[in-house]
Amino acid sequence: MSMDVGMHLGQSQRLEQNISPQMLQSITILQKNSLELETAIKEEVEANPLLEWDDEPLGESLDSPAEASSDRNGEDDFAEGKMDSGEVDNSLDFDRGTLEDSADVDRGLLDDSSPSELNWAQYLEDGTDHTDTLYRDSGSQQKDADDAFDRPQKDREASLQDRLILQLRDWNGTRELLTQLSKAGCSETRFRELVEYLIDSLDENGFLQSADEMAMAKVLADNDPFIIEIEKVIRGEVSLDDAKLPVVEAFHVLRSFKPRGIGARNLQECFIIQAESLENFPALSLRILKDRFEDLMALRYAKIAKDLGVTTDEVQQAVSSLSKLAPHPGQQMSAAPNQIKVADMKVVEKRGKFEVECYRRRVQKRLHLNQTYASLLNDSHLSKNDREYIQNNLNKAKEFMKAVDNRFSTMENVMMAIVKHQEPFFRQGPAFLKPMILQDIADEVGRDLSTISRVTNGKYVDTPYGIFELKQFFTSGVKQGAASSAEVIGSAQILSAIKKLVDEEDKKKPLSDQAIADALELQGIKVARRTVAKYREEELKILPARLRKSV
Repeated sequence: MSMDVGMHLGQSQRLEQNISPQMLQSITILQKNSLELETAIKEEVEANPLLEWDDEPLGESLDSPAEASSDRNGEDDFAEGKMDSGEVDNSLDFDRGTLEDSADVDRGLLDDSSPSELNWAQYLEDGTDHTDTLYRDSGSQQKDADDAFDRPQKDREASLQDRLILQLRDWNGTRELLTQLSKAGCSETRFRELVEYLIDSLDENGFLQSADEMAMAKVLADNDPFIIEIEKVIRGEVSLDDAKLPVVEAFHVLRSFKPRGIGARNLQECFIIQAESLENFPALSLRILKDRFEDLMALRYAKIAKDLGVTTDEVQQAVSSLSKLAPHPGQQMSAAPNQIKVADMKVVEKRGKFEVECYRRRVQKRLHLNQTYASLLNDSHLSKNDREYIQNNLNKAKEFMKAVDNRFSTMENVMMAIVKHQEPFFRQGPAFLKPMILQDIADEVGRDLSTISRVTNGKYVDTPYGIFELKQFFTSGVKQGAASSAEVIGSAQILSAIKKLVDEEDKKKPLSDQAIADALELQGIKVARRTVAKYREEELKILPARLRKSV
């Protein structure tokens, strides 16, 4: 049998997408926020002698000090509908336009057509991730499929697991403990691995979660007796008191770390861990936590008093001590980055119409070509190598300036489309935010969905109700009726209505979820009880009726 190893000529068809360097640079600049843009400009100026950047801090050129706010303020103002106290300096240069008058907007950013031109019950449990609501913490990082493409990672604070690992590194076991562990067949290194396994089993609230089916299959395959027993303890199949010494001590070491309450398997255990760590914590309060927790959660104070042989007043006084305990200890070590909001645009009302003012002229004035180098191209005595060097850097400088200009024009175009779709918000406030998805704006401006995603992440606009990220204007809704033409009520309006009803309820007779749903229907908002429960628990973090009741 012979084998043909010669060369052959053949034809084949395949589909490829090639991205030019100019297009790649435009995409990279487009997705940067204001502070990242400042860094990118400074790096480009340092690398390219044909670019110059005036020595004025970018933050001052984009906005006044009042416009920059910490991440913890803007979101609360959005939820409450408060006015932002900061005023924009009228001396700033703006680009102003409307959606109908946007001829200067570059629509060829991703087309590469002319590259050379210029994101107490359920409250006490885990929450879920809803990226479509304006009540969500905008500081938290959202996972977006579009962001997988060359998006730079923002600086983060250490996660809960990272901080606990640091505490584990600083932990030193006593000689007696290490001796006992050795006798039980567990070295110090192995013991630290057990504690680290527990740390990796924590959820964002600091509670231990058992491994899923796939992870558990691996645990069983590894046949590690300590890890298997840890999983059984977490699942409640084995009592912690009956577990092997290394497993018991691993739990104890984890629970000694800060914040206290970490490493619990449920809320009751979390409270007990914290209570036992506090000095002079009332004995009756601890006894109630250990022996009458279900009655405590149901506010059955009279029953607790009778069972424990104390007065109701003593029970109420003991329960008041529980306010020192945190139901979500892990959230005290949030992994969300502390970002500074710097507005790129401002929405103002002019003669009854809303306009978008873009802070790009100051950037354009500060970023310019070095005319001294550029003029050398007219020197007939310039060497060939020097001429090529200057010409190449001149082309790069122009392409970079074009990418920066495209960033602002695309943002402005998208923001004008948002204003057109969300005019009720700008006239009446956050409660009137309409349901809107990224595709709505993509269709409006004629751009790809991934472009809209990049534009709305990390870009901020100054509105009459505060400074908000563009992605906060995209919310879900609840359909009113089954007909195809049925009205859709925005989640922001529903959240605002639920919050108002709870704030105004009789605290002695708080509204149940069904009562809230009935009250909303009287207001013309028809939502199911389970929808009310979802918004109340996951978004507003409001306790259920039985736990809001005043005794």
